[in-house]
Amino acid sequence: MLRTNQQFSLVIFGASGHLAKIKLYPALYVLALKKRLPQKYSILGFARTNMTDAEFRAHIDAAVRADMGEVSEKVLNEFLGHCTYVVGAYDRVEDFKKLATKLTTVEETGSAVRLAYLSIPPTTYESTLMNICRSGVHTGNSPFRCIVEKPVGLNLKSFEQIHEKLSKCFTTEETYILDHYLGKEAARNVYYLRHANPVIERLLKNTLIRSVQISASETAGLEGRAGYFDAVGTLRDMFQSHLLEIAALLAMHIVADAKDMKAARTDAMRKFYLPHASDLSEIVMQGQYSSGQIDGKPVPAYSEENDVRPGSRTATFAALRLFSRSSRWEGVPFFLRSGKRLKDKETRVTIEFQDSPSLLGKKTARNRLDIILQGEAGMRLFLQTKLGGTDPNFRPLVLTDPLVCVGDCLPEHSLLLLEAIEGNQQWFLDPEEVRTSWRLIDPLQTYLDDPRTPLALYPSGSEGPIEADGFIERFGERWM
Repeated sequence: MLRTNQQFSLVIFGASGHLAKIKLYPALYVLALKKRLPQKYSILGFARTNMTDAEFRAHIDAAVRADMGEVSEKVLNEFLGHCTYVVGAYDRVEDFKKLATKLTTVEETGSAVRLAYLSIPPTTYESTLMNICRSGVHTGNSPFRCIVEKPVGLNLKSFEQIHEKLSKCFTTEETYILDHYLGKEAARNVYYLRHANPVIERLLKNTLIRSVQISASETAGLEGRAGYFDAVGTLRDMFQSHLLEIAALLAMHIVADAKDMKAARTDAMRKFYLPHASDLSEIVMQGQYSSGQIDGKPVPAYSEENDVRPGSRTATFAALRLFSRSSRWEGVPFFLRSGKRLKDKETRVTIEFQDSPSLLGKKTARNRLDIILQGEAGMRLFLQTKLGGTDPNFRPLVLTDPLVCVGDCLPEHSLLLLEAIEGNQQWFLDPEEVRTSWRLIDPLQTYLDDPRTPLALYPSGSEGPIEADGFIERFGERWM
């Protein structure tokens, strides 16, 4: 059971924002509830919003209750006692010096681990990083972690600029690039199911596999994040890290030492490539949701959402085809898709196997393996069994088991925060991993941003644009 006895101070930059509210405060409360935190620790909020300590604690209290439903009043009150607030601007070094003084006050020892969590827009990274290092928040005398939430930048160029600023202030050991999907037990299981089950690992090769599909569908829309999403779009938001990381977990080499995990993932990422095509429309397509119904309730079109730019062509759906240079996966197409305001909320990996060379009898479907990470999480192996009678005709035989977490189960941000405090980086992104994924995404995003590129509309509550069906069908496949 992972817990920490290490005293720490966690500074949340952007403490009044959306990410901190819906993810970080509930995650920290869960760690307190499950007794994973030391007796001495401090949570310091830093943001431009003018709040007192009492108002900050009330803000956290409301966020935790909204997420958890029921809480332990004793645990929550004790947790809130560790939380304080500093109001400040990200471009004012004097405000960071106030923060440094506050840190010195709350820490009883110089050996406390300090963590800076950048829950802020990328446009404020440069000034924030510079002031962390100029003000004494980062002293170099005690262990330090700078946690940066993906996407880091909007393209390769902006990532390199941010990484340069990170490197000037922090060592590689102090930099933690976080993709919360890598904190999901179900996502980690894409790798560990292979690691622990040689029978599955031996099936995963190009002589047996026809195609791989990785789908992430959401019923939600913007949820108050129009300012962020309208500038980013679904290709940057979901593909650049989340879906490519799942693909890397499926395609990477099995490693004997956990310390080699990042290097193996990065190697798998490097081997992905976009196929040769006469037109990028053969590689990627995009869509945007129109009005419709979710759970029987009407929802507006993307263009009608609050704070969306008039005439915005930002994609809320995309589908992508890529390949791997790995000899094990050579020639196997990877089809990735993701969208908002779809019929169901689900994240799924589908591995479809090749047809049997035998033409004996009639089969209803190909063999396939589904690993469902979100939704009705589980594993399903689709086989065929013979129907009764003289002729060898077949019906589907589905072997299924729920993929529920058993054991030391924590929400993804809880787990990743705990691993960061302990200095465990294997489930955080390597800079080269991020750099490689941007190289894949950048030319596709440029193509999607071109006003001449088609933008398919699809009704909210549907399974996505019908053009996505045509996109995959031209390669002889269909979405599972």
